[in-house]
Amino acid sequence: MKAIEIINLLNEWAPPYLIDEWDNTGFQIGDSEKEIQRILISLDLDREVFEKAVEENVQMIITHHPIIFEPLKTLTRDNYKEKLIYDIIKKDMVVYNAHTNLDLAKNGVNDTLAKVLDIKDSKPLKIVYEGPLANKGKTFGYGRVGEIDEISLYKYLDKVKKNLNVDNIIIYGNTDRIINKVAVCGGSGSSFIYDAYLKGAQLYITGDVKYHDAQYANELGLTVADAGHYHTEKVILPVIKEYLEKKTQEMVEIQLYSRSSPPYAIY
Repeated sequence: MKAIEIINLLNEWAPPYLIDEWDNTGFQIGDSEKEIQRILISLDLDREVFEKAVEENVQMIITHHPIIFEPLKTLTRDNYKEKLIYDIIKKDMVVYNAHTNLDLAKNGVNDTLAKVLDIKDSKPLKIVYEGPLANKGKTFGYGRVGEIDEISLYKYLDKVKKNLNVDNIIIYGNTDRIINKVAVCGGSGSSFIYDAYLKGAQLYITGDVKYHDAQYANELGLTVADAGHYHTEKVILPVIKEYLEKKTQEMVEIQLYSRSSPPYAIY
């Protein structure tokens, strides 16, 4: 298949009109007419991912986070990012990413996170886009909020750790409580703490929670669980793989790169 055909399939799922105004994502590097036999899917694109792609003779890399976010003023081998992009171009690889559009899309990052955490009938936490009549008035938003079977906070967090395959979660606020409504946002979701509170959630699960954001949530009576940026977004990788395998009728070979960038450990 040609790269443009794969890109069009991904754009059908996560339409470009959902890309937030501050974001820079989509088809970023390469030849849209290039024939693609092998794809590598990763959350990020760093040197390690690139070397894996070279090792596996991959022609296309699909990521969630964009490799080009700020405008490039030069393209030399004098710094890390430019050198990586330079080497990707030399290898004639295609790079595509779906960032905020995949956060908002149906069955995207946040729908998947809510499903993995057994949240029922989840709805957007903060609506940011209401589609025109052509899109039948569909609404899209960041995060998700919904009901769970009533359970103690710690028992539910045990489920979160198991289902996300994470060893540690940082908890802020009241932990001695029974919960039945949970909000989630994959990645950095501190800006939606007040939205989680307004929607009646007792627990908000996201990543990259700063001290004063946690303090604010506690003042609202909202318990916050920081499960990590990577762990709250990695759930989308196998979903992308499954989607493309189905849509391409397995005409391309697809591999997952499932390591965090950068690697980290809790000591």
